[in-house]
Amino acid sequence: MSKLALVLIDIQNDFLEGGSLAVAGSNSILQPVNSLIKLVKAKGGLIVASKDWHPQNHISFASNHADTQVFETKEIEYEGVKGTQVMWPDHCLQNSFGSEISKQIDEKDIDFIVHKGMNKRVDSYSAFADNNYSEITNLAKILYQHHVDTVLIVGLAADYCVKWTCLDAIKFGFKTIFVKDCTKPVDPQQFESTLSELKAKGVSIQHCSDIFCWPALN
Repeated sequence: MSKLALVLIDIQNDFLEGGSLAVAGSNSILQPVNSLIKLVKAKGGLIVASKDWHPQNHISFASNHADTQVFETKEIEYEGVKGTQVMWPDHCLQNSFGSEISKQIDEKDIDFIVHKGMNKRVDSYSAFADNNYSEITNLAKILYQHHVDTVLIVGLAADYCVKWTCLDAIKFGFKTIFVKDCTKPVDPQQFESTLSELKAKGVSIQHCSDIFCWPALN
């Protein structure tokens, strides 16, 4: 029997207000996310959370490149594949406070945690795979093994890790729903173009209130 999963993308201290890579307005998503967690759990759905889990020498940290500043871009190569890398502030260092999921999210409600971004030489926006698809996480396997066919995707940030997780969820064959009021972008000016790109790839854009009105959940 198929079921629903709620995927919490990187709701970690470093991405929340006050963190080293804080997303503006990010704390506002916590209440609606918690409401969705309670709804999905009550209906027997699965809760999976991803965590950025970076080593100190990660390729995406501006501090590891003498010739770049934070938020600049740099061409990097990994296993023969060239790509453009945003240079980020140090964030979500393994076992740091910044890497912890917000205490406002009750971890007892989370069934599985998927770590990403552990390979120092390539970044990982999607919770399914790194940016080069050199390594696949266990997220798809977890969802398949639990007979999930529909995923609700929430968290941070809308124009990076949430976006790429949505696009990969479509590739892996899941009906994919981006919950608009349960995410915030790094760049608000790119939010509408992000939504347009997701819609064009088959992602459904909904509000938290829409999901509470689904007949199957009532």
